[in-house]
Amino acid sequence: MKKLGLVLLLAVLASCTSPKESGVKAIVGARLEAGAGHEPIDYSVVVIEGGKIRAAGTEAAVPVPKGSEITRGKGMTIEPLPGGEPIEPGKPANLILRGSTERVMRNGEWVQ
Repeated sequence: MKKLGLVLLLAVLASCTSPKESGVKAIVGARLEAGAGHEPIDYSVVVIEGGKIRAAGTEAAVPVPKGSEITRGKGMTIEPLPGGEPIEPGKPANLILRGSTERVMRNGEWVQ
């Protein structure tokens, strides 16, 4: 019986995907100011995959994919880079996460 439990545990652990392997990033809890024509969203989720925005919306509407590399954004604001495209699905993930510190993302990668 103990061997069966150990085998099941090993099978579960082997099926886990680390955030770096999945390549998916999620910014959770920040205020999203997506750009002109978009209403701000408090407590948002922005999902990035393959250098592009995969999903963006409220925490209630956008699930965080399993295995995502999560950036906690509570108390921060997500904005498009100056002169950049709005933050919406299918667009390049070029954004600024502003708060007590500032982080810049270009094509889905944190550069600052």
